[in-house]
Amino acid sequence: MALPANFIRQLLIVVILSAVLLGAMAAFGDVDEVLVSVRSLGFTGWVIILGLSLSNYLLRFIRWDYYLRNLGYRVPLLANLSIYLAGFGFTTTPGKAGEVVRTVYLKPFGVSYIHGLSAFFVERLVDMISMIIVASLAAYAFESTRWLVGLTLIVTLAFLPMVHSKLVYDFLERRRQDFRSLRIRSLGEHLLSMLRSSADLLRSGPLYIGLLLGLLAWAAEGYGLYFLLERMGADTPLYLAAGIYGVSVLAGVVSFVPGGLGGTELVMGSLLILTGVDAPIAVSAVIICRIATLWFAVAIGLVFVVGIEAGGLGKNLPLEQGAGE
Repeated sequence: MALPANFIRQLLIVVILSAVLLGAMAAFGDVDEVLVSVRSLGFTGWVIILGLSLSNYLLRFIRWDYYLRNLGYRVPLLANLSIYLAGFGFTTTPGKAGEVVRTVYLKPFGVSYIHGLSAFFVERLVDMISMIIVASLAAYAFESTRWLVGLTLIVTLAFLPMVHSKLVYDFLERRRQDFRSLRIRSLGEHLLSMLRSSADLLRSGPLYIGLLLGLLAWAAEGYGLYFLLERMGADTPLYLAAGIYGVSVLAGVVSFVPGGLGGTELVMGSLLILTGVDAPIAVSAVIICRIATLWFAVAIGLVFVVGIEAGGLGKNLPLEQGAGE
């Protein structure tokens, strides 16, 4: 699967816009003071902060592999890990929708597109719930953010009973049959199949295991922000730093801008300054945090995408049949 030209063009645009935004923030915080704060992190600090991000990716992969196994698939571990990480190369697409490229790479291993999309849908949903829980740590400290946490919690949790409701499936099936277009009816059938598969992953067992792994994963990156602030001399409680990280990521998600660009940075920086963190330290923390989370993930993803495309993973491989097509 060759990378589409529009994806490469979009990635370059996002990289340029991100560089401009972070540069503007550095100017706001005084470039010299920001550089001093960044240097204070040191080599060991970078290793720790990137290690926390890697912990996030590993925990989310364990959950992904668990989901596929629950759907009846046994994809070789290293191949599955490579495919999962390759998805991060598409993180800068709106809503991270480009990460569904994993379903394409998984197809030669017998994983149907429907089941791949189901795992992706449930992963996004559980991540949203996890981030809301992390964000709630700061909700009571910032009255202005409570509506964001509450709204996203209501919308997200509303999906849970819906995916298990026979009434919902019957309603959707009737609406599907009402269409004359065979193409739309077929698309509706695929959507219903995806929802049914998703419901299997949202039963109590898989749901709670997935949620636990999601909480640990996102708490690791929330701790990363706390570590950054502490390393640079800011006295911010752990719960508050993690909560600010969660609210910032949610702000980026609801903006539906690729990579949460702009929304995440501005909310994180603003909330840190509101808590009393000096502007240079707040700006430095935002810049390092975005490099160590968003752009670190994208860089890893692109390396694996290139490796998969060059090495032929997902091409001309014997089909390892799973739970069916």
